[in-house]
Amino acid sequence: MRRRRFLAALAAAPIAARAAGGPMRIMVLGDSLALATGASRADGGFIFPAFRRLLALRPGSTLDNVAIGGSTVADVLRLQAGRVAAVEPDVILVCVGGNDVVRRTAPAAFARDYAALLAALRRAAPRAHIICCGVPDVAVSPIFADERAAVAELSAADDRALRAAADRAGARFVDFFGLTHHVGANGERFFSRDRFHPSDAGYALLSSELWPVLLADASR
Repeated sequence: MRRRRFLAALAAAPIAARAAGGPMRIMVLGDSLALATGASRADGGFIFPAFRRLLALRPGSTLDNVAIGGSTVADVLRLQAGRVAAVEPDVILVCVGGNDVVRRTAPAAFARDYAALLAALRRAAPRAHIICCGVPDVAVSPIFADERAAVAELSAADDRALRAAADRAGARFVDFFGLTHHVGANGERFFSRDRFHPSDAGYALLSSELWPVLLADASR
């Protein structure tokens, strides 16, 4: 509750005060969620709208998105983390975990790989701020109606491991599990035609959760 009040006060501060500082370089690692798959436009999703808001505060900021659709945490560690050092980002946004649930990655392996990923990012960019997007509740997708309880349990377990790893690494956390777990009756509106990736309305919900965290970094 205190954190929410702090972020609300920060968002209400005069733009001139928040805009201090030069351009920021944002780097995105992750899966199809980070690529806005399911959105009606290529620059939709949840990251690009938040980045456009950031540009109003930090003109000249850049966004490097190296996410690959279908990636697990192990894939991001193997194929994407090695690209961080050359970019020298100010902020690293990590959005991965849903595919580990879909592929039934063992929780212990997920926790180990995510911790290893954050350690690799810290080595590659020790001064960068890291933002970790939590694991969505994959079970709310209509695709998993027949196995909802098991998928929800694995989503929750992976999300807890991710949150713990982020805390140990000093990274910020965006609570996508809590947000998506309560989709409920709005489920059909939340999902795109593939019934797995978010719709524009779903992505707008995720972006509203990301923006205060990104704003806090932009204001430091």
